[in-house]
Amino acid sequence: MKIIILTEGGKNIGFGHIARCHSLYQAFRENGYSPELIIFSDNSIEGLLDHAQYQIVNWLKKPHIVFQLLKSATMAIIDSYLAKKSLYYKISEIMNGRVVAIDDYNRVEYPAGIVLNPSLYGNRLHYSKREGVTYLLGKDYILLRRAFWNIPKKHINRKIRNILITFGGTNRHRLINTVTHFLKEEFNCNFYTIGPQKNIHDAHGTLNLMLKADICISGGGQTIHELARVGVPTIGICFAENQRYSLQEWRDRGFIEYIGWHKNKKLLSDLSKGIKKLKSHKKRCQQHKIGKALVDGKGAMRLLKVLANKRWIGNIG
Repeated sequence: MKIIILTEGGKNIGFGHIARCHSLYQAFRENGYSPELIIFSDNSIEGLLDHAQYQIVNWLKKPHIVFQLLKSATMAIIDSYLAKKSLYYKISEIMNGRVVAIDDYNRVEYPAGIVLNPSLYGNRLHYSKREGVTYLLGKDYILLRRAFWNIPKKHINRKIRNILITFGGTNRHRLINTVTHFLKEEFNCNFYTIGPQKNIHDAHGTLNLMLKADICISGGGQTIHELARVGVPTIGICFAENQRYSLQEWRDRGFIEYIGWHKNKKLLSDLSKGIKKLKSHKKRCQQHKIGKALVDGKGAMRLLKVLANKRWIGNIG
């Protein structure tokens, strides 16, 4: 069975969509299926996809390429902030409703198929429930790459020695440098960064840094789910409006210290205050437990089980 996965990402718009689509690619491959990633991107994704079968295509402007691929496909998955509503409906028509639309904020009214919101707040959005659409919403469907499915136990050290900084895939190295320089003046710690400039995109490299880090300073994209899975006490910074719901929900659940918008004039002093709060070993242990309780790494397999129950795919292991 052939599954087409359509998404976008790169150094200017981030890698979160690609990461979660890669998790689905890996889940399909684990169960003997033949997925293919079609990505609107640039060459910055090299090294990110672990020998996956993918094509870099501007499928948003060349949909005829997609339509041709779908002729031999069993189903399609779309994860996009850029695709027009009309394109979703055309693909759903071609696939007889066998389409999974991954959504973060109820962006459009989706056609027949499955709407998947893999986030902590997904079941709190007001989707207009429509005939022919199945809604899979919330934390049980959070999608993580294979490296995060089964992970070693993380030890929470008494003192903060290692601080990880990751602001997403977009090119924010100047802010990372500013933050790192400021914090080095105040805290006697080792600092590690994840981002395009450091060329650390692979899941295993990311996991190892998260296991090593005592705390993390992070944006509010896909990385926050991986941090929760590992249980890394985190200070959250908002870089885009679509991250706000996520960060507020993680704060309300007790997993992160949320310090607001990245352009906040008090960003550096608020970061300093956040780190000082997390010096409490008890508080970091609490955040660790909360994160791990909320994200179990099984979201991709749960989706496949739904697809099998719908008979869009065969049985899975």
